[in-house]
Amino acid sequence: MTNDDSIVLRETGRGVDSMSKLDPDTSSVQSPEDLSRFLLALAERTDAGTFPNENESSVDYVRAAGYWVRSMKGFFLNRGEEIPEYPSWEMIAMIFSAAFIYE
Repeated sequence: MTNDDSIVLRETGRGVDSMSKLDPDTSSVQSPEDLSRFLLALAERTDAGTFPNENESSVDYVRAAGYWVRSMKGFFLNRGEEIPEYPSWEMIAMIFSAAFIYE
């Protein structure tokens, strides 16, 4: 993460995943500390209205995270990436990010 704990959003142009327009840069999440900074910054961006949120309630958010995990095999296949055998801190950050916009 950056020193200011901001979330880097990048245009992906891939159009093959549910986060194709605003893609939080999860690649720098490599430790529990990075994940904590990432999640807090993600929450701040959501509160500020600068990151989309399709799931207003905690129940909807957790349900969306569960559904995204269920379908993440397709997410990785669509991106031409190997499906990780074990979750990394980056993958956990991806799950939290996707849950905001996955319905």
